[in-house]
Amino acid sequence: MSEILDFLTDFIRIDIFVGFGWYSMLYFLFRWVVKDKTVISDFDKSAVQLVVYSGFIWLTLWLTKTGFFYLESEINRVKYSGHVGWIEAMFWFLLTQLYRINPVRRFLVFRILISLLFLLTVERFVILLTFFHRDYLTDSWGLFSDFEDGFFALLLVVLIKIGFFLLTVSLYRFVMRKR
Repeated sequence: MSEILDFLTDFIRIDIFVGFGWYSMLYFLFRWVVKDKTVISDFDKSAVQLVVYSGFIWLTLWLTKTGFFYLESEINRVKYSGHVGWIEAMFWFLLTQLYRINPVRRFLVFRILISLLFLLTVERFVILLTFFHRDYLTDSWGLFSDFEDGFFALLLVVLIKIGFFLLTVSLYRFVMRKR
């Protein structure tokens, strides 16, 4: 059960939230280029709704996963005192819920700042913080593991994430229209 919950929370966090971060970066470029703004605005409204609802689903799955972990650790008499996970959970949840506020959803500056926060995961933030103190990191740690393979591999990863997010939003729009 915990493997399924891990998979689902990672899927939402990595594929939907990070994909939305990349999508938001490109959204305003497409809005300036495309002449018919109603189509792209409707699609963006669906994308924002999906992220807001995914935030609730992610928090519910994360709380369930955490509850199972605490129950399992009580049964096995394992002591766990880490509370950093709660900070990350609240960070992702509050970040998704910021899109309920109209100015955040519409204005470029707020959208870009929040998109950067979606792209800067907690793990990468820790690596950036300790970057100036290289004694704490081993040589195998890097900020962008995909970047070592080259620029085109990183570009391919970003395009796949954007494409997968667009496919997910299209599926969401299809299901919502059928209702």
